[in-house]
Parts: sequence; C-alpha cells; structure tokens
Amino acid sequence: MRRILRAVTLTSLAGALLLSGCENSTPLFSENDAATATPANPSSARAATTAPAARDALPGDHAQTPRYRIDINYPDLPASEAVLAKVLRATGDNAKREFMQGLPDPGRLPEFANRQLAFMIDFSVATRLPRFVSVREQGMADTGGAHPIPIDGSVVYDTKAGKIIALDDLFTHPEQALERLSKLSRETLGKKLLAETPSAEEAPPEVRQQWLDSMRSMIHDGTEPEKQNFSEFMLLADIGGQAAGLQLIFPPYQVAPYVYGTQTVDVPVDVFADLLKPPYREAFDRAADGS
Repeated sequence: MRRILRAVTLTSLAGALLLSGCENSTPLFSENDAATATPANPSSARAATTAPAARDALPGDHAQTPRYRIDINYPDLPASEAVLAKVLRATGDNAKREFMQGLPDPGRLPEFANRQLAFMIDFSVATRLPRFVSVREQGMADTGGAHPIPIDGSVVYDTKAGKIIALDDLFTHPEQALERLSKLSRETLGKKLLAETPSAEEAPPEVRQQWLDSMRSMIHDGTEPEKQNFSEFMLLADIGGQAAGLQLIFPPYQVAPYVYGTQTVDVPVDVFADLLKPPYREAFDRAADGS
C-alpha cells in the first residue's frame, strides 16, 4: 500500500510538470497509474510454500484464447535441483491463477470482449555458483489497466542444503545486515535517481523541489531496513566463479515510479562479510579468510 500512495504523489507531480509547459518531457506516470498500481511481485516465490489448487484447473504454460495469452518459460535444471524446479513451478502456477482470477468479465465490461490480455513470465538462471543458484523471474501481467503490471523477482537456491533461502538466512545478525544494505542502497539509488531531477528549463523551482522531496521520500521508504524491502536478491559471481556479493532488486514502484523500471544495487561482499553465518563464509570470495 505504501508504494501505491507514493505513486499517487508522483503522479500529481508529473501533472504539474506537464502544466508548467514541459510539452516534450515524459511524465512520471500516466493518469491511471495510481489506480492500477499493485505490488510489483504478485508471483513472489515466498508465496509458493502454500499448497496450490489442482493444476488441471489451470491453462497450460503456453496457452492462447481470444480472451488471454499465457507464456511461462522455465529453465532446464538437473535432477539434483528438483526442489528448485518444484518451487519455480508452484510460483508460476500461483501467478497464473492470480492472473486468471483477475481477468475482467466481458459480460460486465464489454470493452474487454474483443481484447486479448496477456501474462508472461520468464524464469532464467542468472548465476550458478558452487553453493548457490540464483534465478531471476521477469515478466508482466496485462489485465486491462493503463499499463501492464511488471513482475520482477528472484529465487535463491542453496545447493548444499537443498532448499530455497531468504536474505536473512545468510546472516548471523540479519538486523545489522539490513541496516548496512539500507544505507548503501539509499546512497546508490539517491545518486542515480536524483540525477533525473527536472532542469530549470523544464519546471519552475517549486515543482522541482516537490519532485525532489517526493523522490527522496520514495527512496527512503523503499529502502527502510525491513525484511520485505530486501526480499528480492541474487548472488553475484567473480571471474573465478565464487560468490562476490549480492544484487538487490527493487521492482517498479518500490523506490521509484513505474517509468524508471526495476532498480538494482550491487553490494560487494566486504560490506557484510563479517555478518555471514559460518556455513556460508567459505562460499564468498574474501569472506572465508576475513580479508
């Protein structure tokens, strides 16, 4: 809900920019963005732990009718990673179910009677390390809003333990780790996103200040050191194939408006090496020897 409220604020500022004579500028949001904004990860893997309904009640992974089109792609995984494959399948099925339930009823909304809506997810192995497999989940769900709902998430699999892990699982003191990740994320995103501030030629001073205040607030709220703000991450690899750090993923609406897309922050292992649990220290380059 916090992200949706931020979308409303920045939508109004986009309107102010247009009214101030920025005819060639791109608004932060279309007028209907706030109404259609939803959490960016409807297919989050953490929700896949609940038992889904029978799969035979769902369309296939590549299905098409006049009402909808579905395309879901899964990576080829070895038999040793059957747990990961099962989680990805459950994640895709749950997201597919939500899409089907969200399709507008053409009987009540005749404007959708001849419109084919779409749902797409691509699961791909982003990094494969001796201890971890990181899977990126990207796609979109078009259910008739002003623009498609982006889907951008991740799943990290511990090959030795044979289970999906959350960010908390890596650290002896997760709260301290979140504080450090929050600080670095705010600094990195602030430098990047605030560089997009409208120029003096594009907007009057009061509008530019409103834009800055709202963007800073969105970055601050989206990087609060809370577990849900750092639920999407992957492992980074060095040239030797060892884990060299984390890539934090911030889907649209979390730290910036939809138009800015997904934001990522790369965190080198030095930032959190001393907080890694002993079983994971050897998996990270420069962490096992404390250097």
